[in-house]
Amino acid sequence: MPRVLKKNAVSVAVNTAAATNEAKRASHSAFDNAQGQLFGIIMTAFGISILHAAGLITGQAAGLSFVIAYATGLDFGPVFFLVNLPFYALALARIGWRFTAKSLLAVTSISVLTTLAPQAIRYDALHPYVAAVLAGFCIGIGVIGLFRHGSSGGGVGILAFYIQEKTGFRAGWLQAMFDVVIFSMAVFVIDGKAVLASMLGAAVLNAFVAFNHRTDWYVAR
Repeated sequence: MPRVLKKNAVSVAVNTAAATNEAKRASHSAFDNAQGQLFGIIMTAFGISILHAAGLITGQAAGLSFVIAYATGLDFGPVFFLVNLPFYALALARIGWRFTAKSLLAVTSISVLTTLAPQAIRYDALHPYVAAVLAGFCIGIGVIGLFRHGSSGGGVGILAFYIQEKTGFRAGWLQAMFDVVIFSMAVFVIDGKAVLASMLGAAVLNAFVAFNHRTDWYVAR
């Protein structure tokens, strides 16, 4: 074999082996995904519990659930679960059964935890703007944790995950567009100060997700 061809063949073999090793190294294990999803569920539920205690809302499906819960007097957890049901058809058809099952598990867990939260956590004083910002960061990191480990908190998160994976359009920006509709409805169920604080929290959440959940920043899948 000529020296140039032999050198090229060795180079290709080395590069192929390196790519294979990188793919193996960058794959999430079952434990990685389980702990990442658990973290996302807990942080999201914690953020929602802060909002609920402060009488605030957020955007996306959780925001719609808050509006319905405040308007009807129903508990947030069951409403959140029901609001998310239609989105699973999209997840199953466009993303796959694994993502759908993990998202269903996440939403169910968040619904249960937010229902139980008042029995475990009590807030004596919550400034609405502080609560909104803190909740925005908590839910934002929770959402990213769910996204990075192959699931979502349901609703618009499923749609946002799908569109970002397919087009690169940032999930946070899509969620912000949906929030405009939610806050237009919120003015009828909570007072103006609470709406403004909630808008701040949603802005923090969406900006955090938009700036930090980028597929080009991550190797592991």
